[in-house]
Amino acid sequence: MNFDRIAPFYRAMEFLTAGGKLQKCRTAFLDEIPIPQRVLIAGEGHGRFLPECAAKFPDARITVLDSSGKMLDIARRRTNSPQVEFVLADILDWDGPAGGYDLIVTNFFLDCFSADTLPTVISRLGDLATPRAHWLLADFQIASGKMPALRCRAILALLYAFFHFVCQLQASKLVPPDGLLSGNGFIRHRIRESDWGLLKSEWWHRTSREIESKCQGEVH
Repeated sequence: MNFDRIAPFYRAMEFLTAGGKLQKCRTAFLDEIPIPQRVLIAGEGHGRFLPECAAKFPDARITVLDSSGKMLDIARRRTNSPQVEFVLADILDWDGPAGGYDLIVTNFFLDCFSADTLPTVISRLGDLATPRAHWLLADFQIASGKMPALRCRAILALLYAFFHFVCQLQASKLVPPDGLLSGNGFIRHRIRESDWGLLKSEWWHRTSREIESKCQGEVH
């Protein structure tokens, strides 16, 4: 996959097709999560979430990981701060600090991977998370209900066709990550849906087995 080609135009594309919907989705739970010490933002792209995160947590050390050098350059221009480390690498090849991050962020990132690759991606990110890490996830989904689901499938089919042609996107369809996140010790704490169910914001976290059942009751 290579997003360098569309990096200069991505912000305009997002605004024209979705307005501020994706940004609201990215930042849905930013004001509610516990203050992190070390943050990993995987697949940040053109850097719209990063400034919000850096301003919200000025004492946190933030690592921004992306496989597109041009996307990283744009993100760096948006947030040139000593608290931020920019890493040009593929998540499948990067050897980050095991158990080093208490906040993982994947905004419109996991949807780029096929069913064959996504388990490895989530496992690698899980290895980088602390035993009580939080995980913020923003992405697309298939809505419930016949007509909303048809709308979602039509939009996603167009998106995947476009990004496959322009960026050699690996995935050809959406692969739900829920079971893989659960398998890596995370439980979903909150979910917020928008745009007729097409968009979702999720807050996952790890916790001990003893209190897992209590936290399950907080999902809404």
